[in-house]
Amino acid sequence: MTITFSFQKLQSDLCFEHQETGMHTRCVTRQLATAFFSGMVMIAATHAAGAASTSTSIDKIDTTFMQDASTEGVQAIDMGKLALAQSSDAKVKALAQQLVDDHTKADDQLKTLAANKQVTLFTTPSGDAKKEEKNLQTKSGDAFDQAWLKDMVKDHQKTIKTFTQENKSGKDADVRQFAQTTLPSLNDHLKTAKDLAAVYDARDKSMDQTTKSMSNDPMNNNPAITPVAPATPAPAPAPAPAAKGSQHG
Repeated sequence: MTITFSFQKLQSDLCFEHQETGMHTRCVTRQLATAFFSGMVMIAATHAAGAASTSTSIDKIDTTFMQDASTEGVQAIDMGKLALAQSSDAKVKALAQQLVDDHTKADDQLKTLAANKQVTLFTTPSGDAKKEEKNLQTKSGDAFDQAWLKDMVKDHQKTIKTFTQENKSGKDADVRQFAQTTLPSLNDHLKTAKDLAAVYDARDKSMDQTTKSMSNDPMNNNPAITPVAPATPAPAPAPAPAAKGSQHG
């Protein structure tokens, strides 16, 4: 809002014809005109201050956080849906459903916050996230569950780091509050993923030890005995011929 006017014009406009006293044109005193002018300036300043108070400009730290949080949230939702479709473990599927529910709720809150702060969010996963998901799509059964859990541990460690940093260093109170209230659910996801991943790791170690024990069992390492054919008896020597001098005639 811009307010401009001429002080001279204001003063002339406030002049009036004093008919009752028969006097010629008189003007309002300079003091009154100045007071009026000052009031108009104050109104303009108040309006400008009000406009400034509604400004939604925020620090780059908060903007970057909101965009990173949006990308990581979309990734978590996609990974949760993938596990719901491909996992064969009921506990893994339960965690996957929790990811979809919690991250969808947080994503909705973040969208509202971003709209109020006039921040444009990223609504697609990163290139690394797409590669991660593509790799998981080639697996099934226990191999899928184990790989998915490892990815969830890694991804949530990264996300928690992002939210913790905003909670400590964020400039905007509203954005910082969003990070603070979202952290508990992220920590729950990480703990559950770690616990389930540990089960698969323990299972692998147990199988490795069993295989190693079998390979070290002497009963399984004796060399095969090759049967030996019985020796053929040597032929008996032929009797020697009788001496001629011993014959009687």
